[in-house]
Amino acid sequence: MTEDYTFRGQRDDEDVLLIVKQNAWVFAKTGIIILILANVVVFALIMFGASGVFSYLLFIFVLAAGFLVGYRWYLWSNSNYMLTNQRIIKVDQSSIFHRVISEMELDRIQDISTEMKGPIQMMINFGTIHIKTASSNEGMELASVTDPYDVQQQIVKAHNLMKNEMSGKIEFQDSFGEEVPKKTKT
Repeated sequence: MTEDYTFRGQRDDEDVLLIVKQNAWVFAKTGIIILILANVVVFALIMFGASGVFSYLLFIFVLAAGFLVGYRWYLWSNSNYMLTNQRIIKVDQSSIFHRVISEMELDRIQDISTEMKGPIQMMINFGTIHIKTASSNEGMELASVTDPYDVQQQIVKAHNLMKNEMSGKIEFQDSFGEEVPKKTKT
């Protein structure tokens, strides 16, 4: 699935290892709102019968429910988390005209933890992955990820592979963060 996946800003020697979307449970709030609106429509049917008022409320309900579902689907489908062999990229579509793209280099990761809160997350097996670096107090959160422990382990594996590859090429980093290659004997 990820072998042929490319994206704008992808580096020449960068391969996509994993693409993760938020769990579909994020639609639960939308479902609850639609149920509340459906109750209003049923209440209007009981109060007003099959009248012009009911027809108007039914039209508004169908329109609002369709818009709400379409809007939530748009946000969900345009948000994802990508793990490459060099970095983690978080694409967060917050609203129709607001997208935030964050990235974190794998070699900067210091700590990765997972968190699942409550019975729903435990039963459905989704949660949040917290990633921290030594230079940043904020870090990155990957929210509502299905199988967060498995995703965490894939990030750890990619991190360890990168560190092993770098240990053969780099002796240390200077005070400006520039990599100083190992000297080869001639």
